[in-house]
Amino acid sequence: MPRLIRFVLSCVAGLLTLALPARAEVIENTAYTGSKTTIRWAFWGGEETVTLFRRIGRGFVARHPEIAVDIVIYPWGQYWQKLQTQAASGLAPDVLSIYSSTAGIWINHGALRPLDDLIARSDVARSDFYPGAVDNFRWEGQQYALPIEMAVYALVYSIDRLEERGLPRSRWPRADSSMTWEAFKALMRELTLRDGQGNIVQYGMGNGFLDWNSSLIGLYGGDFLDRRVNPTRPTVAGNTALARGLIEMWQVQYAERLMTPRSVFVNAEYGGDNILRSTQFATAYLGPWVLPNLQRAGIRFGVTPIPHGPVPTQTLSVNGVGIFKDSAHPEEAWAFIRYLTSVEAQSVIGATLRGVPALRAAAPALVDNEYGISGLEAFLAYLDRAEPVRTASSTYVEKAIATWQERVDALFDRAYEQKLRALQARGATLDDAAYAAYVDTMRAFVARTVAAQLPSLEAGLDEAFARTRRPPAGAWRLRWVPLLLVLAVALALAGYLRYVRRQERAAPPAQGRMANRAAYLCLSPWLIGFVCFTVGPIVASIVLSFTEWNMIGSPRWVGAQHYAELFSDRYFLLGIRKTFFYAALVIPISTIGGILTAGLLTSSVRGADSFKAIFYFPSLFTGAAAAVLWVNMFHKEYGVINRLVEAFGGLPVNWLDEQHAFYTVVLMNVFWIGGATIIYYAGMKQIPRSLYEAAELDGAGVLRRFTAITLPLLSPVILFMVVMTTIGAFQVFTPALFFVNYPSEIGGPGNALRFYAVNIYDEAFNNLHMGKACAWAFVLFLIIFAVTVLQLKLSKRFVYSDVEG
Repeated sequence: MPRLIRFVLSCVAGLLTLALPARAEVIENTAYTGSKTTIRWAFWGGEETVTLFRRIGRGFVARHPEIAVDIVIYPWGQYWQKLQTQAASGLAPDVLSIYSSTAGIWINHGALRPLDDLIARSDVARSDFYPGAVDNFRWEGQQYALPIEMAVYALVYSIDRLEERGLPRSRWPRADSSMTWEAFKALMRELTLRDGQGNIVQYGMGNGFLDWNSSLIGLYGGDFLDRRVNPTRPTVAGNTALARGLIEMWQVQYAERLMTPRSVFVNAEYGGDNILRSTQFATAYLGPWVLPNLQRAGIRFGVTPIPHGPVPTQTLSVNGVGIFKDSAHPEEAWAFIRYLTSVEAQSVIGATLRGVPALRAAAPALVDNEYGISGLEAFLAYLDRAEPVRTASSTYVEKAIATWQERVDALFDRAYEQKLRALQARGATLDDAAYAAYVDTMRAFVARTVAAQLPSLEAGLDEAFARTRRPPAGAWRLRWVPLLLVLAVALALAGYLRYVRRQERAAPPAQGRMANRAAYLCLSPWLIGFVCFTVGPIVASIVLSFTEWNMIGSPRWVGAQHYAELFSDRYFLLGIRKTFFYAALVIPISTIGGILTAGLLTSSVRGADSFKAIFYFPSLFTGAAAAVLWVNMFHKEYGVINRLVEAFGGLPVNWLDEQHAFYTVVLMNVFWIGGATIIYYAGMKQIPRSLYEAAELDGAGVLRRFTAITLPLLSPVILFMVVMTTIGAFQVFTPALFFVNYPSEIGGPGNALRFYAVNIYDEAFNNLHMGKACAWAFVLFLIIFAVTVLQLKLSKRFVYSDVEG
């Protein structure tokens, strides 16, 4: 069975390879005419990444002419799914690129070969790298990858904003030394500007990155977990250092408002170099890769290390490379990894400001970069004590922390707006004393709220760790339940075949065999496609639902364990509840909105054709495009919806937070009623006009004609649309993907968009639990099938199936 599954997936992977866009190029030394070994290396990125790695690849083949490198660059959103498909089909690259936050998942699932034996017989030493970077890929005492670049951030300030405030150069931050935390706050107070009512005109700092929050949380040496890499337990309870760091972080964001909270930047266009292009921000937390764009835009800027508290902290993300466990060319792949981690290749990465080199000896290349940008030694501060981002064996732990932070963020965001607006309502202007009192009130509120919310974080983390430690399945789940299910399916199939035979005996005699053969011959292209690409994958997914499969190794039989654990999984129940509630709201919106709009169009409305085009036009947008548009329209800071709310005297609403995101997605369906409108309109046009004329002669009014003629005769169309809308509602997924910044955060904010299909994606592609995802997908099929059958049964009471004109 595993071989059959791998064969099927190999075919699917081949088709996906053709379907998914990628930039591939085989780099080889054309001067060498001997035999060559080609290794494959996959990475993510765009045009600049292609240019950089082409340059590095040429340097490698110049020194290793016997090896050619097939470099494939995929967009970030496709990379991980593509990699999983390749791994499942045996087509995975020899050199596998991984990122900090996903490294633990791939290492834990056995995707990478340990490098310790290769390191031992080479001149590579772990001490050559910055410790935080190399430790990110050290799992249970073994090294699975080596770092090639680090995402390190520093404070980048606008010289124009400092000069506008009249700050002398002697007070400007320096590149070779960091400010204390108190000095940093003092500077931010001078750079944060407010109008007479306390509204922010210019933020001291634009903060849109969780890494910055991680640094602030560690101001006093506290952390959520016992360790960053492969954590085993939470350390929240009784952790006063963690509580102090959290309070300090949120006080500067929501009391003094010296920097923007994360909610301002969620799904916004303020990322990267756009922050300092805006006069709304004086400083920003940025990486070196942004600086060339600032330089080209003519923006004058300076760089300084992040400020240090009592415990100097720095958080870094790492890109690393390892050897895929089934690579056919491990020695050649190791030679390529050694070159990627050499001073030569690392210097290219540093000099082009792609990132901070992970190799200590290549650090000077960052300072003396190709762009001539000075002050980049600021990115090298604290690297000897820097820690990697949290790297766990699943997304559950990080999701629990992110959900908790988003929830507390929302509490502070609402309190900030409400308390400030209440203060502003007392008068036209807000003096310094009143605003200072308001800040003190918010500081106290933040301290109380953090203390009250920390126990819920501890509980959430305990649950997350429990989900990663699943007990082994017993004999009942492994053997007897699957056997009973097989017997039930066999009995159902036998009963169905018996029913078909009875129907055949009762039916009139069919035409000759030649006619049947001709019909099957004409249908054969469709039948072959249906069996290969619909029935085959369905059967394979049902079989896989009884296995534990990560798409890397072979499936392992676990029987009915996934099904037995359904109702004990909180996310399963949450997904069911969210999806049913979504369907209960969406179906009326689509049905009632479509019928009423179609009814207006069938009336004598001037310019009806134009209205048809206007209503239908939004339906031409794909789900992804509509989701992106919707997110931007409903953004709190710059969205057009809040602009309209403020124009009518209302307060801006954070439509994308945990409290409102679900209903924001529901409202998207108003955007799409044009498709339903056209179908209902076509159905209404088929109703004989003579029926309306007769009813009008009998004195029936507009409402009476609509309820007695239109709705009954339109009922077959309504049934079709309700069934299709129901199926679509139960499969809702795309909006949830675009309401978060990264696929690993899907379901957020919080768990507001934790739809059932989101759970399937999260388990399959974020946690590599493909067997569990297949089980959940099969349950979704059963739910949709049962609901559809129920709708068709009930329709017999309400649907007119025979209309005589």
